[in-house]
Amino acid sequence: MTTKTQERPTFSVFGAKPSNALLVPEIPIAVRNNCQIGQWAIGDTDYGSKCSMTILKFSKFFGSLGQTSHTLWGQLWFVAETGELPQGVVMVTYIKNRSLNDFNGLVASVQSRGVEPATGIFIPEFTQHSGEKPDDSGFVKPINYYSLKWSWMERSNWAIIDQAAAILSDMSNQSRMIDLEGTRQMVCLDNLPPQEVARLMAAHASGESDARALNSNSAMSLSPAEEQLTADLF
Repeated sequence: MTTKTQERPTFSVFGAKPSNALLVPEIPIAVRNNCQIGQWAIGDTDYGSKCSMTILKFSKFFGSLGQTSHTLWGQLWFVAETGELPQGVVMVTYIKNRSLNDFNGLVASVQSRGVEPATGIFIPEFTQHSGEKPDDSGFVKPINYYSLKWSWMERSNWAIIDQAAAILSDMSNQSRMIDLEGTRQMVCLDNLPPQEVARLMAAHASGESDARALNSNSAMSLSPAEEQLTADLF
């Protein structure tokens, strides 16, 4: 007697990540480098302090995010290779101040050797600092905070680079690498000439409103991510 094997019906709502490929979520997964405790976080969930990453895209922004206003930011789209953060998934994070300066210095150092930094592995480590900050009553108290110290190493396994190249060659994936929520109070600086960047930052330093500073030139808007496919000290 022959037993007929029942076949499962085809069922797909969200789809699944193909094997040997990277996933680009429909809605960006925003990873926060928590400057208060020195750990990575997604929402209210902590993911430890260790991480190494492949960076797929970098952009410069100016504006406000969280409790930090009118600051230069680096936007990093990356895939975690080690650590507790989800792996095989493209995520986005933002760096500023010490972390951004250290990152820029490292990138320039690798470039000066005739190497494309994105072909290697970036390793951010939380470094503790001491400072002072007023509390809600205005009383200044000593605090500890963290920034990211960056290092870089050549890779021995190039599989993830092949996967990253496949991601970036697909415009449907690139269209999902836009963080409208994270950049809603920012302007992208990537395509602005240095004079416009300096004018924008000077306008905020002198107290101009966001609307006046960002809209006085047609090249600037509050939703730059629609055109651009590209925490540390308090």
